[in-house]
Amino acid sequence: MIKIPLLSLLILSSCASVKKDAPESDPNAAFNKEKPLKTSEVPKYIENTPQSVNPALMDETTDRYSNSELAELKETNDPLIDIAVKCSQEDFKGAFALASNSFNKYQNIASYWNIIGNCHLNQGSPRKALLFYNKAIEVKANYVPAMNNIGVLYSRQGEKQKALVAFEKANKLAKFSKTPRYNLAKLYLSFGLAEEALVIFQGLLSSSPEDLDLLNTVASCYVLMSNYQEAFSHYQRIPRAQWTKPEVGLNLALTLKKIGKDDEAMSVFKGLAETKSPALKKYQVSIGTQLGEKE
Repeated sequence: MIKIPLLSLLILSSCASVKKDAPESDPNAAFNKEKPLKTSEVPKYIENTPQSVNPALMDETTDRYSNSELAELKETNDPLIDIAVKCSQEDFKGAFALASNSFNKYQNIASYWNIIGNCHLNQGSPRKALLFYNKAIEVKANYVPAMNNIGVLYSRQGEKQKALVAFEKANKLAKFSKTPRYNLAKLYLSFGLAEEALVIFQGLLSSSPEDLDLLNTVASCYVLMSNYQEAFSHYQRIPRAQWTKPEVGLNLALTLKKIGKDDEAMSVFKGLAETKSPALKKYQVSIGTQLGEKE
């Protein structure tokens, strides 16, 4: 069994089928059904993405969108995006209803099945999700988004080795796709492989240098490697308003302590917002002890 360092945990802190429409009373209904689209007739997943503090993966996934950013995408002319947005907002009833209504048109489109799989995964039904991911791969062989999401599914279930196989396969098939690389790097961190993860995160950061999540993740990698000066240089690129977030501020406070800025370290630590995460709470106690905080 591979033991996961607590600091790595901090950094990590992204059987049913769709039924066909019921027979209609109108005898001409069969002739009125929408003609299934071909893959070439469907636009790329997300176009014209809204501005974001985490733009690196926004053209590939809605997972890192804020509520306000999701609102900008809501009610588009693309049912696939609308389904994805409803799922991200946990409007599962609405998402599945829209998916059912869109079946005739999108039944031959792999991303349709993949998005429904995401809905089931987010709803807490991994077995159903896996069925839909496999359906997406059946519709389009070696469909990378579904392979990536199978990795996400296994990772959430704690089956790290299976997740690793899925992410590596997705990454090999689509070397220029960012999401599988990002998830692979996160998995490396769960194994405590900070240097291997850092190489991938740095590559992503080079194409999106203002992405706050990537800046924080790269800084945290340097913390794991005890390279505190380099970590601090990345934290300085993150707006101070973000320092109150425990997922940012805890490692920043430790970094400041390690480079001799004790007062600043305690100031950041004292200014942290409350967290509901048990892992972050435990880590916060550890950092407080290292800073010399008195109970």
